[in-house]
Amino acid sequence: MSGAQYAALLGLWVAGIVIPGPDIFLILRNAFLSTRRNALFTALGIMVGNATWITLSLMGVTVLISGNNVLKLVVQIAGALFLARMGYGSLRGGLAERTARGRAGDAATDPMLAEDAALQEEFAEQSRTVGFLGTSDLTPWRAAAQGTVTNLANAKAVVFFVALFGSVVPSDILWWEGLAVLGLLVAVGLVWFLAVAWAGSIPRLASLFRERTVEVEMVSGIVFLVVAAGLLVEALLAL
Repeated sequence: MSGAQYAALLGLWVAGIVIPGPDIFLILRNAFLSTRRNALFTALGIMVGNATWITLSLMGVTVLISGNNVLKLVVQIAGALFLARMGYGSLRGGLAERTARGRAGDAATDPMLAEDAALQEEFAEQSRTVGFLGTSDLTPWRAAAQGTVTNLANAKAVVFFVALFGSVVPSDILWWEGLAVLGLLVAVGLVWFLAVAWAGSIPRLASLFRERTVEVEMVSGIVFLVVAAGLLVEALLAL
């Protein structure tokens, strides 16, 4: 590969990863509602997913998936269902939190509603947990798993990597050039996603958004649901 090809590949890669999508929204959600450490591990998990896609692309697997309608359909539907489940969990948690806060406000003026408000708060906490997908009691390794699975579930990555490698990377790329491409893209991706995690977890900013838990959860849920719907529509149109 020439220097111009490396530069073109890097430019397209940067343009692709900086566009807000499920990866960035997941990092910011965990940064706002959890801890900086968990946000950083989320970013690391996302790069594990990206490194997997890059490796598969260098091996020609993404081209195989893109060219096989059945495989592509399976990947799209599986990814859409996972993202829809994540979106539903976030949206449900946000709505439950909003209801709980409303009941808590009423309880402040009417002690008879205090018990009901406590139950609503407990339900909201359970909704935010949602197995390993939620933010409550989030651990670094669970955050990393969230990042990896969310990245791999976005089937649009197949199209992106096929276009990225097909337009720049030659078919007769040498093995050491492939390793250089992998190292370059992973290094740049790590810098970007870790920077997003660090910035999102700045204490003053994080505390501000933590006070807006309802909005953060609901916006995250809507983004995941929109992406999932887009994948399902694309899969249905391909039938």
